[in-house]
Amino acid sequence: MAYCTIVEFDWDESFDHEAFAAAVSAGSDALPDGCLSRIASIDNNGARMIEVWRSGSDARAFAEQSKPFLDGSELPAPSRVSGFEASYVVA
Repeated sequence: MAYCTIVEFDWDESFDHEAFAAAVSAGSDALPDGCLSRIASIDNNGARMIEVWRSGSDARAFAEQSKPFLDGSELPAPSRVSGFEASYVVA
């Protein structure tokens, strides 16, 4: 069954969200292994990233792989993270 993750970041208007967008989108021309789709939104108040994965193990593998990058960056910690099994239909 597909697995969906939602990651949200909150910040105030003084945060440099353009730098955040550049950092998050670096190398994002291709989806990571196991990711079926990604929807991202960034504005003055925060960011949201919704991803659909083939499985929860694919989502966890990506999270573990990207943890060293996130720990070494100046990106803010997510304010909310959720994950759940989901149905996924491609039209």
